[in-house]
Amino acid sequence: MGETGGRVPPRRLAIALAAVPLVAAGLADATIIAHRGGHSPSAVSPRTVSPAPRARPVVPADVVRNTAIRRLLAARADAVLHHNRAEWASVLDPKSRAFRRRQLATFDNLRQVPLASWSYSLNTTATQATTNRLLRYHAPVFAPMHFTLRYRLSGFDKRPTSLLQYPTFVRRGSRWFLASLSDFSSAGQKSALDLWDFGPVAVYRQPRVLVLGHPDNIAVMHEVASEVTADIPRVTAVWGSHWAQRAVVLVPDTQAELARVVADAGDLTNIAAVATAEVQLGTGRPDPVGDRVGINPRNWPKLSPLGRQIVLTHELTHVATRAVTSGSTPTWLAEGFADYVGYLGSGVPTPFVAQDLGSAVRAGRVPSTLPRNREFDGASKQLSQAYEGAWLACRLIVQRFGEPALVRFYRVVGRAGERPSVAVADALQRLFKLTPRTFLAQWHGYLRAQLG
Repeated sequence: MGETGGRVPPRRLAIALAAVPLVAAGLADATIIAHRGGHSPSAVSPRTVSPAPRARPVVPADVVRNTAIRRLLAARADAVLHHNRAEWASVLDPKSRAFRRRQLATFDNLRQVPLASWSYSLNTTATQATTNRLLRYHAPVFAPMHFTLRYRLSGFDKRPTSLLQYPTFVRRGSRWFLASLSDFSSAGQKSALDLWDFGPVAVYRQPRVLVLGHPDNIAVMHEVASEVTADIPRVTAVWGSHWAQRAVVLVPDTQAELARVVADAGDLTNIAAVATAEVQLGTGRPDPVGDRVGINPRNWPKLSPLGRQIVLTHELTHVATRAVTSGSTPTWLAEGFADYVGYLGSGVPTPFVAQDLGSAVRAGRVPSTLPRNREFDGASKQLSQAYEGAWLACRLIVQRFGEPALVRFYRVVGRAGERPSVAVADALQRLFKLTPRTFLAQWHGYLRAQLG
């Protein structure tokens, strides 16, 4: 990973090679002396030859440092898995007192989390630019571009999820220590955080549901677990059984904490819950890990029991469909399908669900296109209308072609490996013999019929 791997510097290499002729010269001299004494060469014993000492190889300083830091990270991982607080503390910079306090609190907060694995990988191919902030350590520092924490929750994560960290290591005497994970935050390189970075983690578990929160939220955690348990079969009834049919739900203390934990820089003010995962980018087939549903504590109390069912069923649909939701999937299809499953069987009248879009349609302002991706941003003024229009587009497909056809349409688009517009056009033609223009016209007619 960018290390020299024991390569000998040119000057050191020359010294090592010089040892070979020295040994040969020694043998030649011994032979000559033996001839002068009148003895045959066979009388010379090899034990009388003393070869020149070989130069001891010098390990480059960066290899020594990187090896020490990898051992440090291995000890840190071992401390978590074996609940060894002293070992965790032993790799923290003794002079970075505030950082030590926060890190020891983080360790204590982790105690109840059911971890199946916890490990680190270090990237040494590039380093951070030196800043004045690093001068405060008054010691040699090493700031690699990042390292990655990988952890897996027992019984729920099939593979580890990743948290990117931006560390500073400092050398005190002959030892290296971890001194910071936030020296580069002002440059936009913020280390990823999880619930245990904000407070003690409480755990509530049911056979198919794991809820992680904080001790003050135990009542909400129980409520969420019961609702998710009931909603998983609702999703499976539409999507099918080819998904995990289990969920990890996070219940933070604040909306700001939710934003950091799910790494969402958007506006969550109008969001009750959010589903996240680590997925590959582009139009290829996704390979999601670390599926999580995060509850927004600011808006959750405002929901009725039916509202909570709809919201969580919506988010669980995202979890179920994640493996075929790719860069080819337009947001209107992803969100419209999740709303279709969420509202299915709820009994909520269409005009009530689509109030904002209904007002626009009755005023003669029928949207000219299907909802665009940017309209689903939390700060968008068109947010409600975008969700409502997407929901009705999926409802239209079900009404004309049936629910299995909508599921198939979703899968075909997600696996297309094309731009969303191309993927949708190809799927419309292949499955329904429709052009995008024809489908748009049918959607317009459906909006007027349902909301006019």
